[in-house]
Amino acid sequence: MDYVITFSDIMAAVITLGISVMGFFIKRWFDGMEQRNKETQQKIEQGNKAIQERIEKNDAKVNERIDRLEEKTDKDIENIKQEINDIKGDFATTFVLREDFFRAMNGVEDKVKSMDGKLDRLLLMNTENK
Repeated sequence: MDYVITFSDIMAAVITLGISVMGFFIKRWFDGMEQRNKETQQKIEQGNKAIQERIEKNDAKVNERIDRLEEKTDKDIENIKQEINDIKGDFATTFVLREDFFRAMNGVEDKVKSMDGKLDRLLLMNTENK
């Protein structure tokens, strides 16, 4: 029995060869995509590292500025406390307490009443002598 190559045999071989070639190129395409995915992943990681470094630098600068502001604010608070203490010390000599004021005014009133009484007596004595 001789084997005769028929059109269907040739077509089967061509189709098998075509599928094999397509499989080869598809596999190569997937391998290329995988390689590009790895490269993209590496670029993303490098970008993330660069961004993280920039964030850390900015964070350090911000923390430094905050520390300076805190120091300045602490100095301002100390100055304000000192000024308040100075004002408290001046209260005794500069300002009069309410009770002290009323006490002094009562003394003045008593002296004015006393003077009023004396003036009334003088006036009465003057009118009697005339």
